[in-house]
Amino acid sequence: MKKVSIIGSGNVGANAAFFIAEMAAAHVTLIDIEEGRAAGKALDMMEAAPIRRYRTKIEGSDKIEAIEGSDIVVITAGLIREPGKDRTEHFQENREILLSLIEPITKLAPDSKVIVTPEPVDPMVKIFTDESGFDRKRVMGIGGVLSSTRMAGFIAEELGISARDVNAMVIGSHTKKMVPLPFYSRVSGINISELLGEGAIERVIHNTRQAGNLIVDLAKRTNAYYAPASAIAQVVEAIAIDTGKILSVSVLLNGEYGMKGVALSVPCKLGANGVEEIIELKLAEETWKEFQASAEPIRDLA
Repeated sequence: MKKVSIIGSGNVGANAAFFIAEMAAAHVTLIDIEEGRAAGKALDMMEAAPIRRYRTKIEGSDKIEAIEGSDIVVITAGLIREPGKDRTEHFQENREILLSLIEPITKLAPDSKVIVTPEPVDPMVKIFTDESGFDRKRVMGIGGVLSSTRMAGFIAEELGISARDVNAMVIGSHTKKMVPLPFYSRVSGINISELLGEGAIERVIHNTRQAGNLIVDLAKRTNAYYAPASAIAQVVEAIAIDTGKILSVSVLLNGEYGMKGVALSVPCKLGANGVEEIIELKLAEETWKEFQASAEPIRDLA
């Protein structure tokens, strides 16, 4: 079984470890600079194994050296957003944290695939790719997966159906200018335009773009973490088990969609090598312009 290391054992990191264990996707090592924190959470989760019936191993450490030999490294360490603040406002602090992790990751897990989560996630993907020297298809951000999951939830809510029957697609930057794609969103194979009126679809798009902000505003002292952790686990599963699943992940573009030198979420086939294929969708002219414009809030950050 593959080894995944999660750097940062806060709410996102710890829940990602639990979801990965439940999926039986990989053995997990939690890392945290606070002594005993990761080890304590790992022990707690392993004591749930007899009830939850997962067969994966979860360990915790306050030593970065514990990531050695990891097949996948997930970076969740970073400052969380406060109510009323934009995703870009902790850029400098999270950038410094990210940069401090590049050397140990490249030294201890040189063949790993890296999943980036700190905000703003798209510039962080570009920074890690540029500074690490890793092939761009080995570095991914979860912005598009998370937003697509949220969009699917809002579609299910509008229709009063199980979210398990819904597949949605969101591309672009993980900002207010993200681009939800109703045309590529389905309920049991049926395009949502066949099931929802124009007003309902507009509500879904609006709610998808505002979901992260609303959670921060409501929760006050914490960011979203169950949905981001689920998004991480889904990406880990696709890589660790080599499923070939198509998910919208942030990747540094090199000409795809007419974009170069910027990381944005686009549908990608994920497998053992990370991003196995970047899929270029056929977009209407207006949607293509929205996708181009989605890069504006983050282009100058990295």
